[in-house]
Amino acid sequence: MFLPDLNEYGIIDAHMHPYLAKDRNFPFAVPETYEEFFAEQRRAGITMSCGSFNIINDGSDFSVIRECNRRVLEVHDAFPDQYLPGVNVHPNFPEESCAEVRKFHDLGFRWIGEIAGYVMNYSVYCAGGLLQVMDLAQDLGMVLNIHCCTDLGDVENILKNFPRLKLLVAHPGIPSPMANFTLAQKYPNLYFDLSGSGLPRWGMLKKGIEMLGPERILFGTDFPIINPGMYIAGVFFEHLSETERKMVLRENFLRLSGYNL
Repeated sequence: MFLPDLNEYGIIDAHMHPYLAKDRNFPFAVPETYEEFFAEQRRAGITMSCGSFNIINDGSDFSVIRECNRRVLEVHDAFPDQYLPGVNVHPNFPEESCAEVRKFHDLGFRWIGEIAGYVMNYSVYCAGGLLQVMDLAQDLGMVLNIHCCTDLGDVENILKNFPRLKLLVAHPGIPSPMANFTLAQKYPNLYFDLSGSGLPRWGMLKKGIEMLGPERILFGTDFPIINPGMYIAGVFFEHLSETERKMVLRENFLRLSGYNL
């Protein structure tokens, strides 16, 4: 398979994390600097990316969340043409979390997450302080990107209680792609990004588009945890129309977020 000139697609990675080697003890190649980080994304054909910073913690100190958010703003300030920050929140601190969401919204940003309960010592999304965050996100029109759930009942509770919330679920291969796509047929405000487990099965992306339409799946990689080149090649190897391919790689992110890039 030969890839076309990727520059014409303006590919946007809707799910990455600006981690450097000093931040996470990954056993494989992790960028040492952000210059290297974004050079690798460009090498894969990605022109813009979006995502949060997650620090493993027990949920007892909101200063950890503030540090996550300080970091993403710092990265955006240094690389405004290549990175859009995702704000982080925590259910143990609803008022503080909502204040952070409002701050990011006032700065012009429209993305919450990826939030990941397993990193921050909680397991249920549609409960506790996150209900206030979801209500605010719904009112502000912001996207909420959550780590996948093995319990789709939790996801469905979000969709039932917040029908106007733009809910983007990561890693749609978990618990299974068909279970996720079938749930999404019931709820038009459920979207998926391809990061993590979103492309390993041949025909999975095409099936999702057949079941949901081409506008509800966004390109994402989970870089630097995952090799972004695999995801670029995976999208092009699927039997998609050129229109569908461009929607997945760029246009769906812009439509969902409201960014004008």
